Amino acid sequence: MKRLLFIIITVCSVLAFQSCEEDNELIFTAVPSDEGVAFVNNFANEYLLSEATEDNIAERFVWNEADFGVPANISYDLQTSFTEDFAEFETLGTTTETNLGVSVAQMIEFAELLGLDDDPNTTDEDGNPNNTGTVYFRLRAYVGAGTGNNTDMLSDITSLNIRWIEQMPTGGGCDPVFALGDALLDAQWDWGSAISFGCESDVWSAKVNLTNGTFRFFTTEGDWDSGLNYPYFEGEGYTIDANFENAADGDSNFQFTGTPGIYTLTIDDNNKVITLEPSGSVFVLGGSTFGEWTWDNANEMTEISPDVYELSLEFSPDTFRFFTTEGDWGSGLNYPYFVAEGYTIDENFEDAIDGDNNFRFIGTPGTYTITLDFNNQTITLQ
Repeated sequence: MKRLLFIIITVCSVLAFQSCEEDNELIFTAVPSDEGVAFVNNFANEYLLSEATEDNIAERFVWNEADFGVPANISYDLQTSFTEDFAEFETLGTTTETNLGVSVAQMIEFAELLGLDDDPNTTDEDGNPNNTGTVYFRLRAYVGAGTGNNTDMLSDITSLNIRWIEQMPTGGGCDPVFALGDALLDAQWDWGSAISFGCESDVWSAKVNLTNGTFRFFTTEGDWDSGLNYPYFEGEGYTIDANFENAADGDSNFQFTGTPGIYTLTIDDNNKVITLEPSGSVFVLGGSTFGEWTWDNANEMTEISPDVYELSLEFSPDTFRFFTTEGDWGSGLNYPYFVAEGYTIDENFEDAIDGDNNFRFIGTPGTYTITLDFNNQTITLQ
């Protein structure tokens, strides 16, 4: 009898202990507050975008702390869409803080996906500038994975208007400037081939193929009386490049006394200077050019006319890439770069689809002349 009583007491004790233990395991149920989650910062009427400011923060989104009625870590997803119904959207970032910044560079990506650009010459289907659009944002707050009942909430949708600042068109805001003369191999004294100078903010520049001889600037195409000679710029207080002097001929033209070649000629009316800079170079490196991937054997292309480069090389079935700065691997221009720029590329080349998307030569091994024409956007092999 005593043994039976002991067993009964023991079982009751175990059951009582288990009951107490279960009572100590509190179960919390998430119940989102009526306040919800919402953006609390004031948004601008319009956000101006430019590549010059792409590292800046365009907007820092700030919101209230979500309340699910339970002690838990809360995560926030900042989401964006190009349609107000958020049929498709992208998560820009996830944080446990109550703010997240969006950069100008990210906004420019949105603009590109909307089909916008900063080209003043393009318009939308209604003929309006093609540089404005709207991007939509919302916030998702959640606990855990946010997949259970009452474990996530969404903010109202906010629309932001963006405008990609259009680039100043060539010649925009500046009176035209032309150049003629026997020192300019591509112009001579012929209005039919006059060198036209692009202009931005009262700075004129053009690539010119110079040889020893004379030339003059003009402000009106076809008008010989609109010439601006060497003494004109001296009288205006300009500092003139040492490669030029007064020709002391009947028209006091500019005399080029430097080494013949291709230069960038600049007239800077803001700083009152006329400068001459040697044109940049283009290099070819890679296994297919027998120069291998070393700058010691870099193949420098010859600029045969402004922005047209040429070089004779022995090609083999391998890869190569163009570079614009000697010794700088970061200056490489690969196959997709030229495709994106709309170049016509010789059929003897293809995308290597390697780590750097180099050019791959797939033609018959031999010596060829490769020409890179930045003006007509072609890469040819002969």
